[in-house]
Amino acid sequence: MPDYIPSNEDGFQTWALNFANTLSSDPPRWMLTAAQALSIQNAVDDYVAKKTIANTEETRTKITIADKDDARSVAEIMCRQYAMMIKDNIGITDGDKLAVGVRPINPDREPIDPPSTQPLINILGNTPGIQTVVYADTTTPDSKAKAPGATSLQLFRGIGLEESMPVAQCQFYGAMTRNPIDVEFNEADDGKFAVYYARWANAKGEVGPFSLPISMRIAA
Repeated sequence: MPDYIPSNEDGFQTWALNFANTLSSDPPRWMLTAAQALSIQNAVDDYVAKKTIANTEETRTKITIADKDDARSVAEIMCRQYAMMIKDNIGITDGDKLAVGVRPINPDREPIDPPSTQPLINILGNTPGIQTVVYADTTTPDSKAKAPGATSLQLFRGIGLEESMPVAQCQFYGAMTRNPIDVEFNEADDGKFAVYYARWANAKGEVGPFSLPISMRIAA
């Protein structure tokens, strides 16, 4: 099922600004508190500001791009969480759902089950400043296809002095749709270890179990 949240940066910005601004105009209409609407607005505004910095030639660096990507992840996770609450709330009209960019529930559509399998992840390349991660599903290890029903791979990354790290200490790196994935590092990461976990997510934001971890020393 196609995702109604655009994946490209400009499309996501347009959708997220409409979502945040419309909710902020009258939070109770979508059964939210003013504080909830403000938290969404702040996350989206932070992404827009950091996207502008990262996409401006004079301020475009690896650090500003990483900051922009982190802000995008935070904003998308928050927007998706509240979008699903609005979508499933029968007290909100379909017209109000459409006004904030949320597709109403289609009663004739077959339900999509959460992903049930684990991804297989591996590090294909390790060059200065970049590690290339590839993924597959445990049921089809020789294919680059996602698991049935999955629309993205949620990648988590931790950076530390040890080869192992629990997933709770890793940060969400992004919802990935392309395979392979280039993961960037700063010079300060040189010599440390990158630890990765991943899990499948479907269009509703439901996730499956985490993969086994992989790690490799960073050459930044």
